[in-house]
This record gives sequence, structure tokens and C-alpha cells, in this order.
Amino acid sequence: MSSTIPATWFSRFTRWAWRLGKWTFFGALAYAALIVIGLFPVNNDFKPSPEGVEIFVVSTEVHADLIVPVSHELVDWSEEFDPAWFPGDISRYSHVAIGWGDRGFFLDTRTWADLKLSTVINALFWPSRTCLHVDLTQPEYYTTAVSVKLSRDQYRELTQFIKSTFQRDHQGRIIPIPGYSYSQTDTFFEAHGSYHLFNTCNSWVGLALRKAGVRTPWQSTLPHTPTLYLPN
Repeated sequence: MSSTIPATWFSRFTRWAWRLGKWTFFGALAYAALIVIGLFPVNNDFKPSPEGVEIFVVSTEVHADLIVPVSHELVDWSEEFDPAWFPGDISRYSHVAIGWGDRGFFLDTRTWADLKLSTVINALFWPSRTCLHVDLTQPEYYTTAVSVKLSRDQYRELTQFIKSTFQRDHQGRIIPIPGYSYSQTDTFFEAHGSYHLFNTCNSWVGLALRKAGVRTPWQSTLPHTPTLYLPN
């Protein structure tokens, strides 16, 4: 009897491990296939507008942002962002970097030393709450930023998408998250949407560009994919 129990337990464990390994393999294979299919471009007729509104796209191994002018005749972001929400003076900056992402990662991970495995697992494998990071800045601060010029209509579509991502109070104002910032010029805001393995910060940037008619991958889940088809 004593020799049968360990043998039975080992047999069950082996079958369980085999099934887990098999489904993990097929899951990874399916994800890779979706990523490859998602790289097919859309908006293939897009052409930059030489006299249009210049925006910048940042997509690194860590995060993705859209950088747009603070003030433009079509959209004046200073009407949305109350200077009192930011720790320091933001008046001298010409552009604003806006990025969407997992709330836990944004708010609880100020440095890599703060990164927890539970935060990563929750962000990737379970639909999680999100927020928007807003940083007043200058484009030249971003050495990897890719610029593209949009027509007036395209820029309007882009900014409408960005604005629609912000949660708003009953007065229509965007909702800041008090007490969180990385520097003197940034802060966080409540956002719509859930973050997960198939809907990342790069996905959000790619979707914004696609809605504006910019040539991008059909799905831009991974780092660097939002800028894959942008003109150099």
C-alpha cells in the first residue's frame, strides 16, 4: 500500500505537468501567431502632411507615449490640465507626453527596484485597471521619438481619441489621481479601459494612430510596433 500511494501521486503529477506544458506551449504558439498576423499594416494610403501638425511617437522596451503640442488652434491642452495638479511649474513646456497603462505598474513602480512579480503577472494575465500618465515636456528630450505630420482632420481624430480615454467627473473635467508623480512636471489621471496581454500601452498608442488614419500595424501590442511603418 505504501509503495502504491507515491507511485499514484507521481503518475498524477506527471500527467498534470504534461498537460500544463502542452497548453502553455500551444498558448504561446497562438499568441505568437496573433502577434505576427497583427503586424500586417492598415491605412496603407497614409501620407504625412508637409504643412500639418507634427506629433511624436515614443515606443521603447518599457513604455509608449504620444507627444503632442500643448497649444494648437485645434486643441489647447492647457484647458484640460490645471497647473495646480502638477508639483512644479509647467508653463515653459511646449509639448505634452501622454501614455496609457496598467494602474498598478504606473503608480506603484517609481523605480525598477519597486517592481513586483505580482504587478507584472496581474498586468499581463488579468484585465487590470488603468490610468493615464501626463508629462509636460520638450520633444528633444526623447532621443528615440519618431515624428510624423498629420493633417488637421487626422490630428483632430487623434486628440479626440486621447480625450475619450480620460475618465471625467459630472462637470466634464478629467480626474487627477492626487499624490502620484515621477517629477515636477507630471501627474496621473483616471482612465477608461483594461490593461492585459493583448491590450498594452503600445496597443493604445497604435489604436490612436490608426483612428487618425496613420499607417500602423493592425495590432501593435509589442514595443516598437506602433512606429514600425512610420516614415523615417
